[in-house]
Amino acid sequence: MEFTRADGALGRWRAAVAVLLGWVPLVGDVVGSIGDRNVSLRFRDTSGRVVHHIDFADHYNEAKEALARARERLSLMTVREFESCYGFGTHAFGRRKAYLGIGSNLGERLANLQSAVDGLAAMDDIDVVAVSPVYATDPVGGPEQGEYLNAVVAIETDLDPRELLGVANDLEAGAERVRGERWGPRTLDVDVLLVGDDELHEPDLEVPHPRMWERGFVMVPLADLDPQIGAMVEPEGGWPGVRPTDLSLKLP
Repeated sequence: MEFTRADGALGRWRAAVAVLLGWVPLVGDVVGSIGDRNVSLRFRDTSGRVVHHIDFADHYNEAKEALARARERLSLMTVREFESCYGFGTHAFGRRKAYLGIGSNLGERLANLQSAVDGLAAMDDIDVVAVSPVYATDPVGGPEQGEYLNAVVAIETDLDPRELLGVANDLEAGAERVRGERWGPRTLDVDVLLVGDDELHEPDLEVPHPRMWERGFVMVPLADLDPQIGAMVEPEGGWPGVRPTDLSLKLP
């Protein structure tokens, strides 16, 4: 069912009925143009409120393609389905839904990933709500090194991106990660991918993660938890260098 915006009392009535029935009358649009460095895909409700946006950096054509793929589904999602996938932005309900990427290619790789999930669950300000399947992935960049295991963790949290980066660094330190050559092998890597609708551009932290859209080892497990985002940027023929495994992580 598709909703269109209407003015006055009729428009307010339609919006109220939509919410009561559990429908989200969402409209998507691309903000920015070719050559811009801050292109984003934004979803608005009938009041014009932005309930979710996805940062595409300077990838305008990819944003337009993602919008085309998303439009068919927007009017079919219920309020709860949309909240489950995205939350309702940074400030609507206090808690954010966030996604963290985890990876390891040294030591007991699966145990390292599980330690990250358990460490997140042990935090008072974090609830682990889902964990993707585990994938074997080829290294991207850096020196010659062994195969990785990768997954994505979905959490609900009161923490902001800077605080989540501190949590990620603590988890990596607990796994005795040694920071040597860039993109080199590591016992544990924890990346802050998405945090509600937060957008941050600082020298040591960018949210959404600026390279996540180009990395199959992030997008494939992310698509397991959030098919809407995953389907938006999947290349024709799928993501190379990413293989399913029979391994799994346990929700605490």
